[in-house]
Amino acid sequence: MLGLEEKYAYAVGRTRTVEAGLLDRATIERMIDASDVHSAFKVLEEAGYAHVDSPAKDLLPIDEILEQEESKLLRFIKETSPDERLSELVTLRHDYHNLKVMLKAKIYNVSPAIAMSHLGSLSIEAISKAVDGETRELPAEFASAIEKAEAVHSLRPSPEVIDIVIDRVMHETLLDLAQVIGIPFLTEQVQREIDFLNLSICLRARKMKRDKWLVDHAFVAGGNVDHVKLSHAYEDESADALMDVLSGTGYEFIARRGLKLVEEGESLSEIERFFEEAVSRSIRQARYVPLGPEPLIGYILAKQQELRVARLVIAGKAAGVSRDSMRERLRDAYV
Repeated sequence: MLGLEEKYAYAVGRTRTVEAGLLDRATIERMIDASDVHSAFKVLEEAGYAHVDSPAKDLLPIDEILEQEESKLLRFIKETSPDERLSELVTLRHDYHNLKVMLKAKIYNVSPAIAMSHLGSLSIEAISKAVDGETRELPAEFASAIEKAEAVHSLRPSPEVIDIVIDRVMHETLLDLAQVIGIPFLTEQVQREIDFLNLSICLRARKMKRDKWLVDHAFVAGGNVDHVKLSHAYEDESADALMDVLSGTGYEFIARRGLKLVEEGESLSEIERFFEEAVSRSIRQARYVPLGPEPLIGYILAKQQELRVARLVIAGKAAGVSRDSMRERLRDAYV
């Protein structure tokens, strides 16, 4: 029976080839320095992204372009990975996104069309039926997510409540998937993402003075930091309580910095940069593994990070954000 290293030998070879095509620092810098949105699109096109026919200044073209690029990533995973379940790391996020969109569209009587993703594994028709009560075509975890979101929403009607409940279920489902696939590096990445999400929720909630009820419904179980202890620390309201929970986790510095930013009323974008740098470190770590699933998973993380960066730059260009501000925001997102 082949071990993980042997199973992923072909995937590693293919990954070494395609990772050379990831956007590098110089390309991102060219996008940032571009005179307008159209010029930034041209840089993406030269790097192999889809062609843009018009100098549109809205964000619809970038949605279409990034969807095509992510579709390429999905095809690559399916062609190279000995475990096709790795593609669900991408599709699950789109399925849960569509679930949020459909639920809010139904409850608030708005059209979901413009916000829907076409990269999920579940049909839009099946999700639409499910939010209307016919859940037979959906996996049990999705039907359960609808039930949970509607129940919590009934207690506190708000689009935000739909988002936090579905996001929580999504991350817990991603962790379940990673654990079933059985690749330690993958499980570590999902658990770290949950830790970052919970810490971000804690800090932002402190800044906005949100009540514990909402925070408890947003916290995700399964990370390295016990979300129940994190909830108690939030209720305590003291900085010491939070630092005690995070002691020995490696998150002490960024939590201390985040608390200072909250106290000063400053933006928490620095915290997001810390998280992006942690992802970049994992990607670099994966690249040095000669054989095994890590290089492929690292490439998936790198491509997803690249898509986030491309979207941020285009959005920044459209909004008139200064070049220096964009550089500062993306400083730690270059792999």
